[in-house]
Amino acid sequence: MLNAEWWWYFGGSLLDALIGPNLFFPGEPFLLAAGYLLNEGAVYGVLSVLAGGLIGDQLSYFIGRKLGAKGRRTLSRRIPKTRRPFARAKLVLKKRGPLVVAAARLLGPVAWITPFLVGSYTMPWMTFTMYSLIGLFLGVGQFVLLGLFLAQGIQLIPDMSNITLFLKEHSLLVIAIMLASAISTFLYRSRSWKKWLKISFCWLSIMGSVNYIHFFVGNAYAYKSKAAHNDNIELKSLDYAVYPGLAPVYKAQPINIVIKDNTPQDLMGELGWIENKTFSRNDLNFTNYISLISKNLPPISDLYWNQQPQWSAYQKAGDLINRKHIRWWYAGREKQTEKDIWVGSVSYDNDLKLAHYKGIITILHAIDPDIDKERDDFANKAKSSGWDIEYKQLGSPVAYSKSRHYFSDGQVILLSKKT
Repeated sequence: MLNAEWWWYFGGSLLDALIGPNLFFPGEPFLLAAGYLLNEGAVYGVLSVLAGGLIGDQLSYFIGRKLGAKGRRTLSRRIPKTRRPFARAKLVLKKRGPLVVAAARLLGPVAWITPFLVGSYTMPWMTFTMYSLIGLFLGVGQFVLLGLFLAQGIQLIPDMSNITLFLKEHSLLVIAIMLASAISTFLYRSRSWKKWLKISFCWLSIMGSVNYIHFFVGNAYAYKSKAAHNDNIELKSLDYAVYPGLAPVYKAQPINIVIKDNTPQDLMGELGWIENKTFSRNDLNFTNYISLISKNLPPISDLYWNQQPQWSAYQKAGDLINRKHIRWWYAGREKQTEKDIWVGSVSYDNDLKLAHYKGIITILHAIDPDIDKERDDFANKAKSSGWDIEYKQLGSPVAYSKSRHYFSDGQVILLSKKT
């Protein structure tokens, strides 16, 4: 406490707690600053704001004890509407006075007047002091900790660009939910048992319309990301995860294949894979969609790597539910070898599921959780076709759980054509 700055923290906390000045003086900046100092190893800021808050509460209590009753009578006489709030406050303090004192600093503006009111209603000083200390440590402590976390660089407030992207991507879904909720509220007023059928039909119809607009009418796929043309990439520095949308709220799938110095088209042709249509790369309407389904070649849903949709997508012949598929992205040129690098994600569809996808709720294929099996099978087929195969630990091991929809050892296969 020898530092000359201590009185700033003490004075700010005192004025924040003292009845009268605290109605217009904000003390939070001083509490946050004390937490910042604590991160640098200085405790005088925390001690100062605690001392200032304690003395401010005590002064407010004794001011209330000395002048509170007279002030309430004068105010009730001049403004009759204040009688009811005063009576209610007296009842609450009588029933739960200690609890109110302890919790006041967590209740915003309530903290400004609680010590004064408690004093005016003559709560015993020892009781007030004991519970106000609890409230002081809770109330001051929350802002001190917040200042400490901010000083340590913890991102407590999401990036506004991510929030904007999320709202933009989910705007159609938000509008649909609001519309369906409004109509459902109107239908719920009906006393007929059929109202639940009508409400269900309403939601299904609106969500079905959202899907149609999203895939065939709207501009959900108008996003044109910049292709990666980095000539200095390193394999270990690449991101080995892809996502079913642009906003940072989706579950990841893995990148588990890398091709060096060749194009995916060469490999896919040798292994007999069929190129698929995708919504981001092809102009599809509903008629095209039905035609592709009739051929057991439904479009592959888009995944995003580094905020860009796949450059191409392929599948092995299958039916509408079960199929092997792979998506490819161009990553750039490797720094050491100066070879072109393509990254891919291979998996196996074996079911249908209701999914959160690119800002809507829709029905998509569900992948088999054992993606390593598909990776290894793909590697064996490529090896049989004359490609060099190398396994490298570039991804992170992930276990299958409620928060993940696959498991993997994190290894990636590196493919290159034998010369």
